Amino acid sequence: MAHRGVFDPTDHDVFNEQRQRFDWNLLQNGNVHRYETAFQLDSACTRLTDLGYLVHHIDGKSWTTVADMHTAFAKAMSFPAYYGRNLDALNDALSDVARFDYGSEPASSGTVLAIAGYDTLAEIDRRTAAAVLDIFAVQAHLAALYAHPMMRLVESTITDFPAVGGRSVSVGSFWDVEPDPPAPFHDEDIVENVFQVYADEDSASQYVAALHSVLANTLTDLGRWQILDPVLASERTAAFLTEHRQESPPPGNRLWEIFIGLRGVGDCTILGDQLAHILSDVLSDVGMQFDQLITRFYAAGTEERGQALNHYTNLRNPDEQ
Repeated sequence: MAHRGVFDPTDHDVFNEQRQRFDWNLLQNGNVHRYETAFQLDSACTRLTDLGYLVHHIDGKSWTTVADMHTAFAKAMSFPAYYGRNLDALNDALSDVARFDYGSEPASSGTVLAIAGYDTLAEIDRRTAAAVLDIFAVQAHLAALYAHPMMRLVESTITDFPAVGGRSVSVGSFWDVEPDPPAPFHDEDIVENVFQVYADEDSASQYVAALHSVLANTLTDLGRWQILDPVLASERTAAFLTEHRQESPPPGNRLWEIFIGLRGVGDCTILGDQLAHILSDVLSDVGMQFDQLITRFYAAGTEERGQALNHYTNLRNPDEQ
């Protein structure tokens, strides 16, 4: 199959679109990029795969010798059996990858070698870890002569790698937001979710009734829960939310807050995502929506937790009366 360049500066309109792509964002800053976390590395690999790149993803955390690295490279990129498993042999093999002899596909957008846990190699042999990056950068420059984008992405916390191919090892972009960390709660804790909605008084009561129906399965699976009667938000809260709202509230509607207390076992981050999904997708089917969801956590043994139980009396244990 004929090989074509990924970027075409001769077509002005097409090139302007191409320059907005994730791969251009990386390649304009070099061929070797470092990522702080596995999430960032995986995110970048997913985007490049979606753009048609052939991505070789290697996990280096289990390496104990430099030989393990050479074995992993040879397997991932189909190096020939005579591969010498040293830096000179790696340089030769990568020049063959650049020419599409193996480990690459002319029909792809380019070739990516992504290595998770690269600090493991650096701990084994820091000089080799730096040299491997430099070798790849040099061969990536050669590949550019063939209109073949090649990139090396590594997960590493090392910030002082020497320059590779005459350029520094840049921090790679990834464009995605890392998920919130786990936030577990236990039966002695209280989790409170507050929904803010614009409605009249009758609609606010209907909203609470709808919440009882659509949230029952999700909340009951986690433990005991209680929904309080809706209350009007403070004037200060209402003014702030109105000011930052894209559209003015419907005429005659006021900002109400609906409090839901939960006592059980689960994860606040997961629960928040579940509630937002239910309220966005399910309630919209019946013409309802919410403006904001706020999650509060009251840990066991704290004064705030005791105050929360004064509101959520149904969540008290017999010995807490």
